[in-house]
Amino acid sequence: AVAMPAVSIMPDAYCVCLMHACKHAAKAVNGLLLGKVEAEDKLTIVRAMPLFHSSFALAPMLEAALMLADEFCKTEKLQIVGYYQANELSTDMDLGPFGRKIAEKIKGQFARAVVLMVDGSKTSVSESDLCLQLLGTDGKPSNQPLTLRDASKAIAFLEQSLNRGAQQQVVDFDAHLDDPSKDWLNSGVVCA
Repeated sequence: AVAMPAVSIMPDAYCVCLMHACKHAAKAVNGLLLGKVEAEDKLTIVRAMPLFHSSFALAPMLEAALMLADEFCKTEKLQIVGYYQANELSTDMDLGPFGRKIAEKIKGQFARAVVLMVDGSKTSVSESDLCLQLLGTDGKPSNQPLTLRDASKAIAFLEQSLNRGAQQQVVDFDAHLDDPSKDWLNSGVVCA
């Protein structure tokens, strides 16, 4: 088995993950994690691409999203390195069959793929609790650390964004399918 890498997540990716979950707080959401391998055992998640907030079961939509994400990765010199999910029930930290299926699919392309589960049971984030659980693609918790780069700045940015309702601007692939003018790359939601 390939060892799980030590994972660090950039502020942008972190904020998009959590803002996507907050925007659809009563629904399950998911998305792709794009990043790069820094060293043999270090993985950096650079961007999060929100996928769905409605039904997780639409295979053709998922295929289309993966294809577009792949194209984007080529231009940005990134790879699809993982998957994130937040469940409908905030205390539910189970990846579930659909999440596992996507995670395995990503693992087929990228052996060290990781999964981030959003822990919605917490009311606030802190540097000691990022409200994210690092899992393997099999849905089992990893014993590797997850590090948020520029953590204090990223958390401050996230809190300011949520306070002003900026999570409403996060666009996932679902919303992009309804209105193609909406940018599901979320270039506007940038943590400076």
